[in-house]
Amino acid sequence: MHHFSIGPRTITPTLLLVIALCAFARISAAADDCKPRGGVSPICGFQHPEDIEVMAGAWLLVSEYGNLTGSQAGRLTAFVPATDYRRVLFPTADAVGEPDWGASDCPGPPGDAISPHGIHHGPTSDGRVYVVNHAGREAIEIFELADGDNAARARLRWRGCVPAPETAWLNDVVGLPGGGFIATHMVERGISEEALAAAEHDRQAIGHLLRWSREGGWTKVPNSEGGLPNGVEISNDARVVYVNEYFGDRVFALDLQSGQRLWQTPVAAPDNHGWGEDGRLLIASHHEDLHAVEACSAASEQYCPIRYSIVAIDPANGQRQTLVEGGGAPFGGATVAVELDGMLYLGCFVGDRMAATRRGTGLFQAWH
Repeated sequence: MHHFSIGPRTITPTLLLVIALCAFARISAAADDCKPRGGVSPICGFQHPEDIEVMAGAWLLVSEYGNLTGSQAGRLTAFVPATDYRRVLFPTADAVGEPDWGASDCPGPPGDAISPHGIHHGPTSDGRVYVVNHAGREAIEIFELADGDNAARARLRWRGCVPAPETAWLNDVVGLPGGGFIATHMVERGISEEALAAAEHDRQAIGHLLRWSREGGWTKVPNSEGGLPNGVEISNDARVVYVNEYFGDRVFALDLQSGQRLWQTPVAAPDNHGWGEDGRLLIASHHEDLHAVEACSAASEQYCPIRYSIVAIDPANGQRQTLVEGGGAPFGGATVAVELDGMLYLGCFVGDRMAATRRGTGLFQAWH
């Protein structure tokens, strides 16, 4: 689930205004009425659908993102593409249970101000849903999923949280058997604008993976350093994690037991992971620099027009294939891709829409 350039950071107001103004004309001109175009069908009515998980009952759990500072609230939503059924799962009035999961220093439920980012639910998560949250506290929120085989009955109950280390800025998370998890620590909170620009230019290893367990607390995952680690995914046997280096322009596989990197594959600015129905990783890749992505964050338009690719990677050996290339009307800036019933569903860090498309959608769409 889930990149650094998806909300306000330690960037001066003047610079943010300049970036926004430079992009405003292009993004405003790109606004449309949510109609299919070029093999891409927008699905409107969402708030920043940054991360998506495919659930067992053929529905999607959508992380409707706020922002990195936590000043804008979001929500977790059930969505059934076949019928356009949607229902908010959190926050709701009855979505808090016993706080017996997570850390003893968890200050309590996040309330209505949750700002979800990366999310995870899968074979390694023991029925739990893990959510990166930036509102109120930087933390991993842990939810219990009930009746997950049916979107209309599915319920999320908050069961605890784990506050992040003081300087950590988290992005994505994967659950581990036994109630632990691994999260991407992108970069230290409070990084200066100049240091961030230098890190992007020089591909500096400014982040790493963090592992948490009830017994051991937070620890750094050996040999996990990278240039702004973004999305993370995990193998079904919980032995290998797959890490996207947004500034490093690559994806690598890390054996958790030996600490060995099994392979690494070049991918431009890789954001989040999803799974294809053929068992390959699906990687959302950006083809613009940080300034262009920041411009989308500042402009608050219907969608971000920046160019993107969806790349499939064989988790066994890192071999890659580009499945989709797009950008411009009616959708751009994809942060995640998942596959359900032969369709790819894409999310984005800004705007009001997801998108649906098929593998092999043509070359980059013309910008409008």
